[in-house]
Amino acid sequence: MLTSIENRLEQLFEAIELMPADKVERAERLKDKERRQRLREEKMDAQRLIQEERIQRALERARAPVKKKTGKPVMFRSAPPQKKKKRTQDNKNKEEGTSLGSI
Repeated sequence: MLTSIENRLEQLFEAIELMPADKVERAERLKDKERRQRLREEKMDAQRLIQEERIQRALERARAPVKKKTGKPVMFRSAPPQKKKKRTQDNKNKEEGTSLGSI
């Protein structure tokens, strides 16, 4: 069985070698083009199926009842109290000096 397949392949390869080279190249390009087109269509079909599944899941989520949150509501942390600036002795002296100098 295997030998008959090998013999048949050898006959076909010899027939290809006897054909004009440009005709063989055209046939190979045509087959490659068909193969690429088939792969492109399969990829598009797969993407279409994935998109349909996404749409179905979105519709199911839209139809589902709204989940009500239970428990204590989240409280946001308040801002820390503002610290009052303490006046230093230097600032007091400067203020006193400016007030005395203006008199």
